[in-house]
Amino acid sequence: MNEPASGATLPVLPRELTELSAAVRAVPAPPTPPMPDPFGLRLADPDTDAAMVADWMSRPHLVQTWESAWPAVRWHGYLRAQLAGDYSRPFIASLHGESHGYIEIYRAAKDSIAPRYDADPHDLGMHAAIADLGMMKRGYGPLLLPTLAAGLFALEPRCGRIMFDPDHRNTAARRLCERAGGEFLGEHQMANRRMALYALHRPAP
Repeated sequence: MNEPASGATLPVLPRELTELSAAVRAVPAPPTPPMPDPFGLRLADPDTDAAMVADWMSRPHLVQTWESAWPAVRWHGYLRAQLAGDYSRPFIASLHGESHGYIEIYRAAKDSIAPRYDADPHDLGMHAAIADLGMMKRGYGPLLLPTLAAGLFALEPRCGRIMFDPDHRNTAARRLCERAGGEFLGEHQMANRRMALYALHRPAP
């Protein structure tokens, strides 16, 4: 558990593994991928973004798929905990300068999905939440995901896969993974849900 400058204890990230090999532990935090216009991506700021993310996660389509309809104070602590460690990073995604989504990029070998496949220390994982159903219907997700993936592969030459683990009932997210070329690695029962695991492989040179 990490300690912020104020001395208050940060919350534990529930999916972060604590027993890691030296090779996995040595891998640094996920990078911030560059995004070409009109897309944008920035690190989430707990002080200014927690209320906005809490509002997004209270919307029915995200309550169902993320199960994170927490108050802003809890999101504030959760965002701070990610920024304090090297397991995951929270981002705000935008289009034409307007915020539309919440993204988490994490080290898959440090995550609870790692035992479910042959994880490599440099694998990355991604979770994405699009706040506006209208943006989803206009195809924001299928445009955003490949752009993010390309940026991550360019920054991380040792990353061979980007992992996705939507709930097995989330047909929209599963279709998005499949349209992007993700390899289906089966359904797996986790502590609180059943997930569908996908691996998006680095494109061949």
